[in-house]
Amino acid sequence: MKQFEKIHYLKYSIFHPFDAFYEIRFRGKGSGVLAACMIVLYGILACVDYQYTGFVMNDHAINSMNSISIFLSSSLAFVLFIVSNWSVTTLLNGKGNLAGILTVTGYSLVPLLIATAIKVFISNFIIEEEIMILQVIMGISIVWFLFMMIAGLCVIHEYTFGKNLISIFLTFVAAAVILFLGILFFTLIEQMVSFFVSVGEEFFRRL
Repeated sequence: MKQFEKIHYLKYSIFHPFDAFYEIRFRGKGSGVLAACMIVLYGILACVDYQYTGFVMNDHAINSMNSISIFLSSSLAFVLFIVSNWSVTTLLNGKGNLAGILTVTGYSLVPLLIATAIKVFISNFIIEEEIMILQVIMGISIVWFLFMMIAGLCVIHEYTFGKNLISIFLTFVAAAVILFLGILFFTLIEQMVSFFVSVGEEFFRRL
């Protein structure tokens, strides 16, 4: 019954985000595992969207599709946001923890998941003049997602609306810094490996 209750709050958060995230924050009604599944599902659906969206809306190069790259870029973007938001809000006296931010992010993705699934299915049966219908659906789902995210972060961090917007802005700044440092780190590792490989090859060549 407890698992059904957590699924109930997943659905409840779509239409009553403030109330649902309050229950999740203060009464433990959320599920980090379920939220993580939503993020993974979004990554999978991004691959499906890339390949199976109808040709009237699909201008992707299917032959050069890299499912792993699409999945990782789609899902890890939210993981980066979660870590960055936690880092920033820790400095700004936010009350939410890492699990709470994960839950808000995963639950907020539900409108995007539903809209993307609808778009992929319907796009295979429409003509070019009807594309606007799906574009409106996707636009509404994005606005819905953003509203849920902002509402959820306000509740779990106990922020005012203005302070929440500032923390979100700083979150993107922190994400850019983390991404830059990550790229720099892996570039240095790659150069070190290349150096040691070159030294090893030169050593064995002189034996």
